[in-house]
Amino acid sequence: MSIINWELWHKTKGTDVKIKTELDPRFKMKKKTKIQQIVKDWHDATLAEVWEGVRDNFLFGFIGATLVVFIATRTDLAVFIGYITYYFFMGRIVNRPKYVTDLGKLVVFPIPSALGAFTGYKLSYLLINLVNQWLVS
Repeated sequence: MSIINWELWHKTKGTDVKIKTELDPRFKMKKKTKIQQIVKDWHDATLAEVWEGVRDNFLFGFIGATLVVFIATRTDLAVFIGYITYYFFMGRIVNRPKYVTDLGKLVVFPIPSALGAFTGYKLSYLLINLVNQWLVS
């Protein structure tokens, strides 16, 4: 019985009745864990598919993070170039097939995107200095 059903049962039967502690079948563990499924998806996918997803997601995170820093520092040329790059790349991201495997949803999308965003955040100040030096000369 689920916890909600047990509380209702307990109210109607009273406290002197023996309580069943069985788990509701809806809450039983699946036979395959997520890690086993991810490993299976890894073996089923080609290296080119995984690399393409990692590359695209890293670049997407990188461009998005640099754009935020460019806006915060009010570097107009960098913001303009960043927006152009971001929206050209957005066309690629939006028009690709959706991730349907656990490998894609839990590894290939979030990890490279986060690493790309952090790298973009760190390197964007260097890029701003390069743009400013280019504008001055």
